[in-house]
Amino acid sequence: MKKIFIDAPLDTMITIPKDTTHHLLTVFRHKMEKPVLVGGSDGRTGVYQIQDVVDGEASAKLVGDIQDESVSEVEVVLVQGFLKADKLEWVLQKTTELNVHSVYAVPMKNCVVQYKMDKLPQKVQRWEKIMKEAAQQCGRSKLPEFTADITLADVLAREQANGSLLLVAYENEHSLTLKAALEQAESEDVIQRVVISIGPEGGLSNDELTQFEAADARVVTLGQTILRAETAAVGAVSMLQYALNMD
Repeated sequence: MKKIFIDAPLDTMITIPKDTTHHLLTVFRHKMEKPVLVGGSDGRTGVYQIQDVVDGEASAKLVGDIQDESVSEVEVVLVQGFLKADKLEWVLQKTTELNVHSVYAVPMKNCVVQYKMDKLPQKVQRWEKIMKEAAQQCGRSKLPEFTADITLADVLAREQANGSLLLVAYENEHSLTLKAALEQAESEDVIQRVVISIGPEGGLSNDELTQFEAADARVVTLGQTILRAETAAVGAVSMLQYALNMD
């Protein structure tokens, strides 16, 4: 059964916005007479039947029970230094498929591209659309959270306040592996939320590394080879999901 998301809580009758209706009926080639699985902004999921389409928007009726599909698992969060548009879009799409809980896209010193603040809202709209379509395609229970108008310092402060385990991948670290860092942390406390930070194409600056260390982030290696930023992001999220949520 096809899965879509709407930016509203679920009810007996719902409205599916134009872009989602178009994606469902035109891109997915979903037949109106077939039921569709809908995820709402309240984190719940229900089975709906489209009743009508007016001016591109579909009205749909609940035809089953609304379920809370939330699962108890360790939240994996990605902090990604801004990348070139195609690379960042690929990271957002693939980490959404890998069930990342949240993504922060942040400016860093060695970013190849720096997005202007007045143009960022337009970019964010596109990035959120890519993540939404990826979530629908892979049947996620809920959409990942996405934040782009934030600094690295603010991310670290927010995640420290959340009690998150902070990890940062660094190409010049050769001893502490991701696996070893998780084992260390698990021996100290119960892990509920893990943040993995990946630098941009130009790598982390010394000042940024100092910020991570000051926030008690554990500096880790992802292996013996130096990975492209986009490969490192997808690889690290995959490793964490396997280690933490594949029991």
